[in-house]
Amino acid sequence: MNGSASGYVAVILLCCFTSLSHGVVFSEDRWLKPESAEHPAPAATQSPGSIVQAGYGVIQRMLGEEYTGNFTLCHIELNAGENDTFELRQSPAGQIEICGTNGVALAKGFYWYLRKYCNATVTWGHHGTGDNLELPAPLPAVAKTVRVSSSVKWRYYMNVCTVSYSSAWWDWRRWEREIDWMAMHGINLPLAFTGQEYVVAEYYLSLGMTEKELQAYFSGPAFLAWNRMGNIRGWAGPLTPDNRRAQFELQLQSLVRMRALGMTPVLSGFSGHVPAALARIMPGVKLTLSHGWNHFNSTFTGVRLLDPTDKHFVPLAKGYYEMQESLMGTDHVYNVDTFNEMVPSSSDPHYLANTSAAVYQGMHAADPQGVWLMQGWLFRNSFWTEKTVKPYLDAVPSSNMIILDLYTEQSPMWSRFDSYYGKPFIWCMLHNFGGRRSLCGNLSRIATGPAADRLVSTMNGIGLTPEAIEQNPVVYEMMLETGWTTEAIDVPSWITDYVYGRYGAAGRNPLLQEAWVQLTASVYQFNFADTFLGILHKSPKIPNAQSRHAQYAEPLYPSSPGADGHSQRQRAYTSLRYGVSGVPAAWRSMVAGVTEVQHFGHISGPLSYDVVDVGRQVLVDTHNDLVTLVSAAYLRWLEDGKDTSAELAAVGKALLTIVREIDMLLLTDPNYLLGNWLETAKSWGTSDVERRRMELNARYQVTLWGPGGQIDDYAEKHWAGLVGTYYYGRWNMWLTTLQNAVKTGKHVDTKTYSSELLSWEQNWCQSNESHATEHAPGVVTVSQHLVRTWAIAPPTQYKLVPNTVVSKFDIHAGTALVSRDIAQMKVLCDLEPLCVGFISTGYLKTAVDERKALQGCDLYVKVA
Repeated sequence: MNGSASGYVAVILLCCFTSLSHGVVFSEDRWLKPESAEHPAPAATQSPGSIVQAGYGVIQRMLGEEYTGNFTLCHIELNAGENDTFELRQSPAGQIEICGTNGVALAKGFYWYLRKYCNATVTWGHHGTGDNLELPAPLPAVAKTVRVSSSVKWRYYMNVCTVSYSSAWWDWRRWEREIDWMAMHGINLPLAFTGQEYVVAEYYLSLGMTEKELQAYFSGPAFLAWNRMGNIRGWAGPLTPDNRRAQFELQLQSLVRMRALGMTPVLSGFSGHVPAALARIMPGVKLTLSHGWNHFNSTFTGVRLLDPTDKHFVPLAKGYYEMQESLMGTDHVYNVDTFNEMVPSSSDPHYLANTSAAVYQGMHAADPQGVWLMQGWLFRNSFWTEKTVKPYLDAVPSSNMIILDLYTEQSPMWSRFDSYYGKPFIWCMLHNFGGRRSLCGNLSRIATGPAADRLVSTMNGIGLTPEAIEQNPVVYEMMLETGWTTEAIDVPSWITDYVYGRYGAAGRNPLLQEAWVQLTASVYQFNFADTFLGILHKSPKIPNAQSRHAQYAEPLYPSSPGADGHSQRQRAYTSLRYGVSGVPAAWRSMVAGVTEVQHFGHISGPLSYDVVDVGRQVLVDTHNDLVTLVSAAYLRWLEDGKDTSAELAAVGKALLTIVREIDMLLLTDPNYLLGNWLETAKSWGTSDVERRRMELNARYQVTLWGPGGQIDDYAEKHWAGLVGTYYYGRWNMWLTTLQNAVKTGKHVDTKTYSSELLSWEQNWCQSNESHATEHAPGVVTVSQHLVRTWAIAPPTQYKLVPNTVVSKFDIHAGTALVSRDIAQMKVLCDLEPLCVGFISTGYLKTAVDERKALQGCDLYVKVA
């Protein structure tokens, strides 16, 4: 199905030993290895010819056979003190000559040529729709030799969650594409976690466990990341032997390609998270039962952790590494996270030192060259202080450990713990959680942080560690360039070049350039944690006097008034750390720009992707404001007994309309389709039952996550089909419930409502209706319609009264609108029957009397 390795043969057991005093023998006949599992020699021993061949392969796959003759490749040696290096020059025969120290350097040199000389880009996109590869003819010459070396040893890629949130359903075609993308962006240290369950299963079966016991341990394929980290077990399973083998075969293909390009794939290490059945085959083994994780009950949590100080830990770890090497080979770097989002059972420094020493010793016993790659995420917990971190790290040689400072762009740990007390670390950009959609990214921090921090720390790499990919490509393009420069990046000029490269000739349109100036000055100056995700994807709650909003269960703001008559917390909220006011302006510019450049041809690819993405963000933000207005109307009935049926009808209609129109916009681009996620999931099933299980995995992950809504909507996606059915259905149920309450005069029974809503959500997850896998044409027409509807001022006349505030008469007391764009606020005021005006800090008004002077706040009054 995904490119198979056939013809299984037994291999000789590398290590046969009896578990200490318990008579458990490793069985030879369980160690099976595909014939094609033989891996190429490490990059350091690859021949120049194989390195060049790998480089030509990238060019051929990206541009086609017809372009390969325009390039000539060669291998060069590293100079003393250099990291990966490439050179560009014009050959005597008129070809573009690219020379590199390995396949990654050649591919990076190739992409450097595309970016700097051809204004081309390669970014994420369904079936290549993120690329602009319209190259000039003839290809531009390289006027003088260029030599570029990486500023750091390592360029790392992937979070342990990425393999579930993004690549859970990838086949070889998709992996091949991603590996080429990695190489062209200079990545040389990729996480390679696919198929490890095959190794785990073979290992424990060889120890005497049964398939049934393993099935109780493994989660379903969409949730393997958290099974591997010891958070959950069994949920959405079983994970069948056929699936484990197919994933393993896919891993073998990926490893061969990564190694051919000179990458160092990071394999899984032995962390000590084990099936409960280990206690049966090793009586007396010291296992710790993990506490419940994120409200999962004991059925799906309570994973066993083998205490690293137990006498069995090192031998078991050694056996695991040896089996993995026999099946996958090794490049001597292993990711191990024993206490990810979990707290050790003791804070005693000796215990912690012994714990990390045991993890390392198990690795070292099997692979004396082994390097422990650790995510530094655990150190964010308050448990970890200098007194606990230092002994934990000091027990491992610095030459055998690398730490991923996982969230450096927002919350660096290296500066808190003195450069990890001498351990080398990788400066990482986490950026995204769960694949949730939001335009965001701190470009200024990315442009300057790595270059500055490298000079004052033990930093030896840069990395991308998002929980999910295929979003905000501009942020990732810039971050990866920091690995190939020692200087800070000039953001404005970089953005200008990025737009040229992303859109080709259309990128010179001044309206499209202006759109990116507005985006760069707003949403791309903020980290993910500072952004506003909206609540389109949130399971709607019934507003009450304390929450005042459909999303929140607690009061949003304290009651202390500020100078403008609103609370201090409100004022903080309205300061717009998110920078949302720039997004509607950017959307208007972008849609006007694509309208002008249609003569270049059909609007598709990166330009279509961005038009939809920016429009999606504006509409999601506007949806939040409509929810605020509906909630306010319901609360006026709840608190004051006023009949607000007319307001609920008017604003509620707009609320459901915008949800449908978000779905309509998303449907115009192939990168925003639920159907593709579901169909690729089902493609991994080998029977109707398996296909149904795969679809259930896919549906639950992006909605309820757990069976009863544990971590619900954490991995939300703004996809056509998901918005139009799941999100629309929930908001329709919520609105109908509020309207019925006002109509009948009976308060909502919130427990009944929540139970019925959960039941509806579960039914959706367990359904199997199909969704579009092909986009609908018309991105420009649809975008023009939506801009006119939601982002251009209506014909109603408003009088501007500058530097004036009205502190009373709020329609939506206690909650400021997200929107600050004046045209959008006029749209919202026209939709709300009670609105006679608004102030520019985000409040619609039922009256505009009792005005006060306030610098920086403008009043807009409807003209009768």
